[in-house]
Amino acid sequence: MNLLEEAGKGHRTFSITFPSGERIPFRLLSWSDFTKYWQLSQKATVPNDIVEDAIFRKCCIDQICIDNIHEMRAGIITTVVGLIMQMSGPIDLSRFNTDMDIARSMVDTLDSQILMIICRAFPAYKPEEIGNMPWNDVLVRLAQAERILMRKVPPELTEPIRILNPEEQKESKQLGPGELDVNQLIKDGRKDAAQMGLRQGAQDDITDADREIGREAAIRHKRRAMARRFGG
Repeated sequence: MNLLEEAGKGHRTFSITFPSGERIPFRLLSWSDFTKYWQLSQKATVPNDIVEDAIFRKCCIDQICIDNIHEMRAGIITTVVGLIMQMSGPIDLSRFNTDMDIARSMVDTLDSQILMIICRAFPAYKPEEIGNMPWNDVLVRLAQAERILMRKVPPELTEPIRILNPEEQKESKQLGPGELDVNQLIKDGRKDAAQMGLRQGAQDDITDADREIGREAAIRHKRRAMARRFGG
């Protein structure tokens, strides 16, 4: 049993330990294999014990367990195969929403965001191909993707990609999605306008002109957030 080899192939490994202390390590089925075995079990064209045997031999990553499959206590194979099927596809539809929430959290990681940006600029790439590249090559592809997306009309990125530092992350998390500190934006807008010679001084009251400046600052803020939100 070589867990490093399994990880190198992109397989997630799991295990189940029974009260007797017997431990069975396994991988999950691919989507196509899951569909094939699920259809076989539903149509009952093949005896269920034969289907379970095939799934166990395909997914168990301990050759000793496979060699001793006929000596295992009753129920072990069925339990392991049932767990494999539940984790490999949508058998339990009531879990679908929960599984999707888990998947969405994985999409929010830095690695996943990098893959999506590169694939958006280079549609011919598969995420797995990018994952097999050396890190320096990934960075080059990411920089190229950034340049391509910023030059599109309209641009899909408005600013260079950067990771938020801890202070910026904290500030970002203080406001909910889409929420902005309007008063602060108005102050920022006044400062920007004064620097451009459009306004003189800084008044305490909020005028219609201030609100317009605030709206413009809000637009800039949203654009920056879309381009820079990597560390959230």
